[in-house]
Amino acid sequence: MLASMPAEDIVAAALSHISGLTEIKNRSLLSSMEDFTAYQMSNTYAVRSPYHFWNTLESGLGASFRADVKFMKLTKDKTGCVVDVPSKYEEFIEDTWIDTDEVKLFKMTVYQNWRTTNETTIRKQQ
Repeated sequence: MLASMPAEDIVAAALSHISGLTEIKNRSLLSSMEDFTAYQMSNTYAVRSPYHFWNTLESGLGASFRADVKFMKLTKDKTGCVVDVPSKYEEFIEDTWIDTDEVKLFKMTVYQNWRTTNETTIRKQQ
């Protein structure tokens, strides 16, 4: 069974078992809110405010979707943002969102967050 699982899932399962967790709850990486998922939107150019990304979400996924989105934070370089989306929209996003040459939207995972943080640290040390 373990041979068919990704390494990060095996480590997560082991840590959960060691810490005594009996159930796994879906939480956002941005706010840790239950039943929310963090998505990152990247852009090819810097923006001055999150307003650009709010409009992009609304035009790509609709006004009712935008109303349910919580907590948008711009990335440090202002070429992207991270938003909290109710987990019930995951399938809707996969079916509806279309990446363009300028804007991409993807679901964040613990591994992506760890990798981004550590790559930044490694670059600073070099």
